[in-house]
Amino acid sequence: MKRLLVFILVLGAQLAEAQDESFETLIAKLQTVIGKVQTSSKTLEQKLELVEFSSVRYSYDEIDQKGVKVPHTSEFNFADIDPYAVRQVTQKDVLMIVLAVKNKQKLAKITKAGESEPYDEQVSIYATDVDNARVILELAKKCIPPAEKITNSKLKLASYDEMTAWMLKSVKDVSLGSKAVNQALTKGEFTGNFVLNQIETDGKTAHQEELIFNLADVNLNSLTFKISGNRFSLNMEMLQRLKVVHVVRDGQPKAFQDDITIFTNNVDEARDLKNVINMAAPLAIAKIKSELPPLKTKEEALSAVAGLVKDVKIGDKTEGQTVTPECITTFTNTEQSASATVKNVYTFNWMDINPNTVRVVVSGEKMVLELPTLDKNKVVMNLKNDKMDGYESEVNIFMLDMEVGRRLKEAVEKTIGYCKSTYKEPFQSSPTAIVEWLRNTSGEVVVEQVTQSSTIESPEPDNLNKIKVTLREVKASSSVEEIFELNFSDINTTGVDFEVKGKWLFVKMETNFKSKIIKAYKDGKIQPYAYSLSIPMKDIETARGFIAAVKKCAAEYKSK
Repeated sequence: MKRLLVFILVLGAQLAEAQDESFETLIAKLQTVIGKVQTSSKTLEQKLELVEFSSVRYSYDEIDQKGVKVPHTSEFNFADIDPYAVRQVTQKDVLMIVLAVKNKQKLAKITKAGESEPYDEQVSIYATDVDNARVILELAKKCIPPAEKITNSKLKLASYDEMTAWMLKSVKDVSLGSKAVNQALTKGEFTGNFVLNQIETDGKTAHQEELIFNLADVNLNSLTFKISGNRFSLNMEMLQRLKVVHVVRDGQPKAFQDDITIFTNNVDEARDLKNVINMAAPLAIAKIKSELPPLKTKEEALSAVAGLVKDVKIGDKTEGQTVTPECITTFTNTEQSASATVKNVYTFNWMDINPNTVRVVVSGEKMVLELPTLDKNKVVMNLKNDKMDGYESEVNIFMLDMEVGRRLKEAVEKTIGYCKSTYKEPFQSSPTAIVEWLRNTSGEVVVEQVTQSSTIESPEPDNLNKIKVTLREVKASSSVEEIFELNFSDINTTGVDFEVKGKWLFVKMETNFKSKIIKAYKDGKIQPYAYSLSIPMKDIETARGFIAAVKKCAAEYKSK
């Protein structure tokens, strides 16, 4: 019984000692048991070195019977080795311990005769005999847990500034045998913004690429190792695959792209970079949000939009842009090229823009902030080269890059809210005042030598419910007059809305249940009763007020 107790205590002490052995100690033991191996046709002179942290370089010289020596190296991290896949393999007169990488990832960097080889998913260490193989196998397995602990805890970066400083010094030049990639990462002008400069050369030619991106735009779920032959890199995609990476290749701006590849010398560099980006990106998002101007008033928001809308050069064209700092704004876009100049002047109310669909859209070298209107209504008036061109359901503002984009989008969304909350109807609230405003709103609209005019009257002074609408259309060779008589109380409030026909804007109104009860005349002759009529409007704001006034009158007189 005493002997059994002593045995258990000794065994426990040995196990505890094995568990307490440091990674460096275990590597030192491995170094003593890995040596020269003789086969029937060659000699293998092996060596194991600790590179840094938990990464090692295993190398051997393969010497044939003529004395020709071929050096081989494998660089790998013991933290990547699958403990359940460490195994002994026999190939004819050779015993090997195979160290397989987890999930069969090709993470072992291989060279042969000084030349880079494709990355591999396993490393094989040669043994002199079966006893030597068993020792190597057990020591290799023991190296894995402390290696994992070292790898998981080696980056002690607490703040965003520490993380970005680490990134700047850790993106390095990469040698790819006959090719090389010179890399430098520098900070951009804005928080989270970086410039990745890469020069790839094969000794004869060189190409330079400058990639500008922001950590806040990186999709962290997309961070993956990219392995192609002897190339190892970290690839990252942008959120929603949005093409927000600004690209300049050999000095020329190119199409925006949605991903970035950073080359690394080995898997450890890629792994560390991936871990730091995972830590830094959320902090970049938070810092950007905290640094965006609060825009606490309508005036601040309008001023911010006006300040961010600037000229943008795209290829051989320049998009000259200005926007007035008003809720009823004028956005002017002048596209200039060597052969032509096209000027578009858009007039619209910010409250008509749908804040839920404002988005950055990229096509080739063009990046725009897309501003669709609510329900895609055509409420944006466009003058093209100073002539009426019609009404649009969307406005696009060109932007230099995503840094402008994220700030402009924020300012636009706040502007929409402020303009909507501060909008005031252009008439007093009493029914008499509303009818009087409608009478005074009538007038002429001229488009391409065609004049349409309207007048609204109350044919019975004591009955404001009844109205008479006279419409006249005058062309170069003809004129038409139409008269409509109807009651406000017969108008369907949900059927009063904007109506666009080509370059003309109308307010269309319909009767309840589309009943044909509107009395109609044309050039003095009685016409069939109608259920709707359309009144020409000179602009969107006049039409907006007209719609609101008609709806209020319809509701007011219907209740009496």
